[in-house]
Amino acid sequence: MADDYTSYVLDCLSAARVGPVTRERLFSGSGLRIDGELFGVILRGTLYFVVDDQTRPRFVDAGMGPFTYSRKTAQRKIERWYELPEDVLLDPSDLRDWVHAAVGAFRRTAKPEKKPAKPKTPRVPQKKTAVRKTAAKAVAKKKARPAR
Repeated sequence: MADDYTSYVLDCLSAARVGPVTRERLFSGSGLRIDGELFGVILRGTLYFVVDDQTRPRFVDAGMGPFTYSRKTAQRKIERWYELPEDVLLDPSDLRDWVHAAVGAFRRTAKPEKKPAKPKTPRVPQKKTAVRKTAAKAVAKKKARPAR
């Protein structure tokens, strides 16, 4: 079940009329999709949107940073996901603009789908004529030898 913050975000997205948003489990949080395109994630009570080189400056100008997490040796930054300013959630038309920008960033940065592998043609076993001839010669030699 979604926590309170996730429910709040989904209510805001519904009010912004961005389209049918689906929520799915993603790591320890929630992924948000529109038409199957992952445009946002909620992790540790924070909403992050997909960014690219075109949309990142808008987030930076608003004072937002990338998703970060700590490892034993260092802190990691995921530059694909930037925190959404909290005040954007309060204005449905503003939120709609940010969502459309995030969906656009997802589309521009999505890896192309792999082509399905060509079906393998079944291998026809080759006749083992050389082995058969060698075996036949060995049998013939045994028959040709006189018994002792």
